[in-house]
Amino acid sequence: MLNDIFKRLNLENTDALIKLSDANWKEKVTFPSRVIRLLEDTEKWNPKAIFCFDNKPLVLFFENPENKETLHKTAWNFNETPIIIVVEDNEVSIYNGFAIDENTNLLQELSGNEKLNDFNYFELVTGKTFEKYRDDFNYKHRVDYRLLENIENTQDKLLKEYKCSRKTANALLGKIIFVRYLIDRKVRLNFEGESKEWTNEEFCNLLLNKNRVYEFFQYLQSKDKGFNGDLFPISKVYFDAIPNDAFKLIKRLLEGDDIKTGQKSLFQLYDFSVLPIEFISNVYEWFIGKENQAKAGAYYTPTFLVDYIISQTVTKKLNEKDNATSCKVLDPACGSGIFLVETLRKIIEKYISINGISEDKQEFKNTIKQLAKDNIFGIDKDESAVQVAIFSIYLTLLDYQEPPEIETFKFPELLNTNFFVADFFDTKAGYNEKLKEQNFDFILGNPPWFRGKGEKEEPLYVTYINNREKDEKSEGQPPCKIGGKEIAQAFLIRSSDFSDDNTENALIVTSKTLYNLNSVDFRNYFLHNFKIKRVFELAPVRYEVFEKSNKKAVAPACVLFFKYDKTQDTDNNIIEHITLKPSRFFSLFKIFTINRADFKRVQQKKLKEYDWLWKVLVYGSYLDFNFIKRLKLDYSTIKEVIDISQKFILKQGLKEKDGNKKTDVSELVGLDYIKTEDVQQFYIKPSSNRWKLKHVGYCYKDRAIFKAPILLIAGGISASLQAVSAISYTDGVYKSSLTGIKGIDVNTIPLLRMISGILNSLYFAYINLMTFSSSGIEREEAHDEEKLDIPFPKTESVSTIVKNLEKLHVEKFQHTLENPIVQDAINEEYDKLNNAIYNALSLTNEEMTLLRYTVDVTIPIQMRHKGFEKLLFPLKYKEKALADYAQLFLNRFQANLSNDKRKFIVKIWHTEQIIGMFFKVIPIDEYKDDVVWINNKHKDDTSNKQKDASGILRFLIKIGSSEITDKLFVQKDIRGFEKDYFYIFKPNEKRLWHKAIGYLDVNEFADAILKAGRDMR
Repeated sequence: MLNDIFKRLNLENTDALIKLSDANWKEKVTFPSRVIRLLEDTEKWNPKAIFCFDNKPLVLFFENPENKETLHKTAWNFNETPIIIVVEDNEVSIYNGFAIDENTNLLQELSGNEKLNDFNYFELVTGKTFEKYRDDFNYKHRVDYRLLENIENTQDKLLKEYKCSRKTANALLGKIIFVRYLIDRKVRLNFEGESKEWTNEEFCNLLLNKNRVYEFFQYLQSKDKGFNGDLFPISKVYFDAIPNDAFKLIKRLLEGDDIKTGQKSLFQLYDFSVLPIEFISNVYEWFIGKENQAKAGAYYTPTFLVDYIISQTVTKKLNEKDNATSCKVLDPACGSGIFLVETLRKIIEKYISINGISEDKQEFKNTIKQLAKDNIFGIDKDESAVQVAIFSIYLTLLDYQEPPEIETFKFPELLNTNFFVADFFDTKAGYNEKLKEQNFDFILGNPPWFRGKGEKEEPLYVTYINNREKDEKSEGQPPCKIGGKEIAQAFLIRSSDFSDDNTENALIVTSKTLYNLNSVDFRNYFLHNFKIKRVFELAPVRYEVFEKSNKKAVAPACVLFFKYDKTQDTDNNIIEHITLKPSRFFSLFKIFTINRADFKRVQQKKLKEYDWLWKVLVYGSYLDFNFIKRLKLDYSTIKEVIDISQKFILKQGLKEKDGNKKTDVSELVGLDYIKTEDVQQFYIKPSSNRWKLKHVGYCYKDRAIFKAPILLIAGGISASLQAVSAISYTDGVYKSSLTGIKGIDVNTIPLLRMISGILNSLYFAYINLMTFSSSGIEREEAHDEEKLDIPFPKTESVSTIVKNLEKLHVEKFQHTLENPIVQDAINEEYDKLNNAIYNALSLTNEEMTLLRYTVDVTIPIQMRHKGFEKLLFPLKYKEKALADYAQLFLNRFQANLSNDKRKFIVKIWHTEQIIGMFFKVIPIDEYKDDVVWINNKHKDDTSNKQKDASGILRFLIKIGSSEITDKLFVQKDIRGFEKDYFYIFKPNEKRLWHKAIGYLDVNEFADAILKAGRDMR
């Protein structure tokens, strides 16, 4: 029956389907050991097959399961697979692996046999399945979220009602979680002289006797009978201070009460032997407390980021040598220790792959404990964090033990040898000498993000940077600086103190580090002293990176892979730059989908020369870089033009409050008061408000800035990333949220209109997204300095069009009802404005295409404009966009490859899921047209849709990698050369076949042909 299901889902010929009955199935995946262990556990659930996508188990298949409730409980706790397909008595049931039904204690059912096609290969890999069932897969249904919510409520009561200290409450909960882990792993405990497997009920009864609870905790901690180690220690004094009712609260938690509501929770369905270790990372987030989170700048590190960083560092090093089992890693802000946990996993798994597991169980225990002692090191200021990190390491060690071995396992003592409660910037602390002796292979982590503002004393990290600047002071060398007291920048620099020539670093920092205007000096210093290997930028998906955090972090993240370079010879270093863009797969499952255009290589000295290039790397290409570079060379900026003319005053409006300052502005009383929200593009709403205050915090001395004509520029920007500006032709007072460019007389109005036209244009939106520090990175805003620094093409036609737009907007707002005729006239005039600017800039066809791609595709997708989904829709057969894309190749190659005997042509193979283009030279007698369309689909025949797509699949599998079809949907394109042709395949999405992408593709093929010396003639 399962084989029939595989055929119906179009999975039988794909290597993405892994049957667990195959002896070598583990060789096809790189799952963590925990996942492997659970997939092999036939007692709990016995899965028969997995459908994998980008090494993620997206679908699990079961056939005639013996214990349905255990299967569903295990699947939910597994927390890895969104789709569970169960075949039972020839009936198919499809379940949501991330949601449990509280009434039945079974997984939420998604559909049955009638909707099986929703889960076929192409629906899965194109993301359509997950779009259709998006709400069902919401992370708030997942096991870790539900469990942690209940633990948080328990902690809250311990703190507020029972007056436990945070340290005591955290230690108590940590011990409880450990005991439940031992119970669920069926570990025998020898407490009070009786060795037995404990039940949850027995442990709950123990909690009624406070003295026995203390003795039980002491047993767990003891060297002789228990586990030893640094397992959430609670001194007798602090333990005695815990009220008896606190243990009754813990008992209620374990028995399944929802601590907040008093109703029943899902606690009886939690299986701590199955729950992923990253659950502990989430525990840490609650342990440090919501109120401390912002202050500490600490957010738990998402597992997908940890996996990515470990794969690019530790995994690669261990794979370099067959017998390598050493990899020393330091996490300078270790938090819950997730980087060190995953490092230890990789090291132990490599050891096992080389040596196996010794029959001498004690020898194996000693070996893995020594691997931990020799290789993993962490520092954190927060004691609770260090306790959780050590606990996480202990659980990781136990993951490689069977229950009988766990009973006699002794934890290594890691506190003050491998883990330190300390400030990373305390250069006098004892850990400095210990760690500098280690010769680390990697320094990995997610340091805190915050700016040191308002401290009474100078933070230690600021002192460190200041001292380093003094020590390194040298003529001609960039000074050691950080921008805005940003602590993450200080972590990047301090890492060099623990680096030798071979140490590589990968730290997650706030993306603003690479763009903020006040961090230019830091970037200059960093580029001079460190070689950047890779930048992995996540700013475009910033709302989805830390979505499970107590508070969704708006601050964007990027990962910097780098090395300290003592020679300071960094100019010729090549940096890989990868930008992650929004996608269905990332939103739901944190699977990366990266377009080829989002992967770039750049010489490090280019970033020294062009600081704005950092931003182009995120949203543009080298073509955009060349375009913007030309504009900056050919045109003066707005600021330069108004400075040269000496006929303008450029200032922000008054500050109503500015500390204790008081400025007399009584002469302004009675003038029109122009509010920020009154300023729109080309129009200022009339207001009956008059300025009333006689004193404000600050006002520029020259009050002429409030006399007409004034071009007012709002601090914010439009939803399409244009500026918002309009000219006031009457005197008026405005606040500092508006910037005014005041012309000295009416003769300056034409130039003010030109500036207004540029600021409100699509050209401005393009420059904004490509070069400004904030839009598309953190917030959609623009600083005055950036707005006035854009290349400014002066042209009288713009001034005339803006005058017309001003009149039309007045007419529009004079009517209470919307007038479509006026709006159509505005739209037509706005198109004229943009075209006039394009003409003034002398845009080439290529430059025009780049600009239009940004404003028509990139900005709508990034800003989630209404209807942006259409850009992800498939192109129709023979749609013009495909012909335009193909024409770029014809234009580039036809002149050289065609003559009176042969012709260069393009064959376009179209399906609803995938489009392929084949470029080849054919004999002239076979020639019919430059573009040949191939489409075998029959109208309204869904079976043929599958056949067409399968045909492309067979071709792709034939020409290359067994994983090529999955890569097509992860990396977004497959391309290559055969003897007589070259080809490119991409998913059928409008945005991927735009001419702007075509210019990049055709250039890459031309370069490849040139480098390979290929002759297609």
